[in-house]
Amino acid sequence: MPCLVAITLWQIRVESDLNAFFTSTEDADSRLLANLLQSGELSRRYLLVIEPANPINHDTTSTPSASAFAAELVKQWQVLAGVERVWYANQPPADWLAAVQSYAPYYSQVYSLNPKQDAPDLLATDGLAKRADGLKQALLSPQAAVVKQVAKQDPLLLSLQGFKNLQQQFQATAKNSHAVALILQSKPPALDSAAQQQLQTAIRSVFDVANAQSGAQFRLSWAGVPVFSVATHAEINQDVTWVSIASSVAVVLVFLGLFRSFATLHWIMLIQGAAFLVGVLATSLFFGHVHSLTLALGASLIGICVDYPIHILVHVARDKSSPQACVSLLWPSLFMGGLTTVIGYIAMGMTGFPGFEQIAVFALFSILAALALTRWILPALLTRITPKATPLPLVNQWLLFCQQRRKLMLSLVGIATLLAFFCLPQLRWMSDMQRLALNMDVLKKQDQTVREHFSSIQPGRFVLIHGEDFETALQRSEAAERQLLAMKQSGTLQEYYGLFPWLSSQALQQDNSKFYQQAMTPAFADAWRYALRQAGLSVEKLGTLSTAPVSMLLPEQMLQTPVQQILSGQVLATTPEVVLSLWLGDHDPNALQQALQDLPGVRYFSQKDQLDHLAVVYRDRSLLMLAIGGLVMALFIYVQQRSLLKTGLTLLPAGIGTLFIFATWALMGEELSFLHVIGLLLSISLCVDYGIFFMENRGGDSLITYQAIAVSTLSTVASFGALGLGKTPTLPILALSVSLGVGVGFVLCPILIPKKLQS
Repeated sequence: MPCLVAITLWQIRVESDLNAFFTSTEDADSRLLANLLQSGELSRRYLLVIEPANPINHDTTSTPSASAFAAELVKQWQVLAGVERVWYANQPPADWLAAVQSYAPYYSQVYSLNPKQDAPDLLATDGLAKRADGLKQALLSPQAAVVKQVAKQDPLLLSLQGFKNLQQQFQATAKNSHAVALILQSKPPALDSAAQQQLQTAIRSVFDVANAQSGAQFRLSWAGVPVFSVATHAEINQDVTWVSIASSVAVVLVFLGLFRSFATLHWIMLIQGAAFLVGVLATSLFFGHVHSLTLALGASLIGICVDYPIHILVHVARDKSSPQACVSLLWPSLFMGGLTTVIGYIAMGMTGFPGFEQIAVFALFSILAALALTRWILPALLTRITPKATPLPLVNQWLLFCQQRRKLMLSLVGIATLLAFFCLPQLRWMSDMQRLALNMDVLKKQDQTVREHFSSIQPGRFVLIHGEDFETALQRSEAAERQLLAMKQSGTLQEYYGLFPWLSSQALQQDNSKFYQQAMTPAFADAWRYALRQAGLSVEKLGTLSTAPVSMLLPEQMLQTPVQQILSGQVLATTPEVVLSLWLGDHDPNALQQALQDLPGVRYFSQKDQLDHLAVVYRDRSLLMLAIGGLVMALFIYVQQRSLLKTGLTLLPAGIGTLFIFATWALMGEELSFLHVIGLLLSISLCVDYGIFFMENRGGDSLITYQAIAVSTLSTVASFGALGLGKTPTLPILALSVSLGVGVGFVLCPILIPKKLQS
C-alpha cells in the first residue's frame, strides 16, 4: 500500500476542466467548441468595472477620480505574469492604433467593403470641401497624433473610412458617469482554473492595495469565462471532498452495523483503498490526467467493490466454513458479477461522453483489482478473524413471503409491467444541456450587471466561414459581412466584429483600387487642393494624391504583424483549410440564419445549439449502449448458465426494474437526460450481479444468499447515495438513477426468480 500510494501521488495530475469532461471532440464542430471554451480569444477576457463605492458622495477633490485610479491600476495589472494586455473598453488598445496606421499606404485598396456603392459618395468632387474640413477637425482632436501620421500618406483619410464600422467595438455603455470599464486579456486558457485562480488573486491584490491607499473609495466588479471557471473548480473540489468522505463514511457505518468488527473493517478498507488507487493510477497513465469528477464518481465504486468481500464475509459468518473454502465456492459468481459490472461501465464509456471514458477505465481496473484481492488476498487476511453478520430486518420475511405468494406477486408485477409500457410514450427528454451545469445564479447576475458596461458581443455565437484557401475564405467572409451590415442597419443585429479591413481579399482590393483610379482625374486633384486651401491646411503636405499602384495586402503577411494578435480569436485555422469567424452582438438567430443561408461556406454557429446537439447525441448513444450492454451481459451469462430460461430470469429483475423507473419518471414529468440513462445502465450492471448470485445460490441457502445481496444493495445505495450531496447536477442524477435501479432490482429478485430453478 505505501508503494502504491507513492506511485499514484507521483503520477497523478488532477484536471477540473468541465469542458474536457463534458465536451466531445469526435467531429469538427465539437473540436471547435472545445477549443473555444478552453482557450478562445473571448473566453480568456476579464470584463472589469471600477466605480466609486459610494458614487453619490464621492468627492474627487480629496480622492482621485475613477479614471485616474483605473489608469494607475492598468499600469500595475499590465505587468502581471498572467496578463497579456489591458485596455479601456471605450478605447482601442495601443497595438490596434499602431496597426491602423500601418494601413495608410494602402488606402486606395481598403476604403470600402462595398466600393461600387460607396465610391461615388466618398470620391465625389462636390464632397471634397467637407472632407477637408473633416481632416482639419481630426487634426485638432485628441487623436491628432494618429491622424497626422495617417494623413501624411493618406490625405483623404480613406484608410480610416475602412475602419469606421469597427468604432462601435469601443463604445461602452456605462451605467453611471463615474464607472470605468476595462478589458483584461489573460495568457492562460480560460479553463485552466489553477492559473486563473492565481491571476485573480493577483488582480484583486493589486486592487486592494491601491484602494486602501485611496481610502477604500472604489469597488471592483468582474465577469467573464475565467470567473466562472474558478468558481466551478471550487464547487467541484468541494463536491469531490464531500462525496468521497460521505461515501466512505456511509459504507463504513453499514459495514460496522452489520459485521461489528473493526479488525475486519481494517482489512476490507485496505482492499478497497488499494482497488481505488489502482483505478486512479491506471486512469492517470492511460489519459495523462484524472478528472476531479472521475474521482468523485470513483469514490462511489467503494460501494461496488466492497460487495465482493461482503458475500464472502456473510457466508463465512453463517456457514462457519473457512474463508478459502467460501472464496472457492463463490468465485464463479463473483467473477461473473464483476464481469457484468465491468461490461456496464465499458458500455457507459462508449456513449461518446469524454468524462465517462475515464470513469470506464477507472472502474475496469478498480473492479479487477477488487476481485483479484478478494480471490487471493482476503482469505489470508481473515484466517485469524471470525466474522459475525447481523441479519438485516425484514429481508428474510420478504423472501419467504415472495416464495409463498409467488403467483400473486407475479400477477401484480405483470400488471405493473403492462401499465409501465403504456407510460413510456409520455417520457420527456431534456433539450437544454445548460441545465446540467452548476447553479451559478449569483455569478450570472453579477455577470449581467458587469456586461451592461460593455458592448454586447456574445462569445458563444458567431458566423463561421470555411474556404480551401485565404482568398476564397475572405471573399466569403466579405459576402457575409455585407449581409451583417445590412442587418445592423435594419436593427436585427446590434453589432458585429468583422475581418475587413484587417484582412481583405485580393478581389475586393482590386475593386477598391479600380474605382479610386477612375476618380483620380486632374479635376479631382485641383478640387482637393482648393478644398485644402479653403480649410486653411497645407497644400504642399496634403495636396498630393498618389495614383501609383500599391502591392496587395496578403493575409499571410498581415498575420505576421500585430494584426495576428488582434484577430487571434477570429482566424481559427489556416490548414488544411482556412476557418474564419465573425463575432456577433445581440441578434435574431432565425433572421441571421435566413440572411446567410445562400452563401456558400458560411454558416451560423451557436455554442448553446452545439451543446444541445451533443446532449441529443449522448442520449441516443446511451439508449443504444443500454441495449447493447444488456445483450453482451446476456451472452456471457448464457455461456456460464447454458440455459436461455436461466439467462432470461437472471436479467429479468434488472430489466423490469429499469422499465418501472422509466415509467415512474414519465408519470412524474421528469425531464430525462443521457445521465439518467447512463445511471440506469450502471444500475442494470449491478442488478444483474444480484440476479447471478440469487440464481446460482452457490451456498445452497437462499436466505443467506439474499442476506448477502441485501447487504450489497445497502452498501451500494449508501455509496451512490452520497453522490446526491454534490452540487454538480451530474452527481445527484446518477445517485438517484443507480439507487432506484438497484433498490427495485433487489426487491424483484425473489419474485421473478423461482426457487426451483436456483442451483
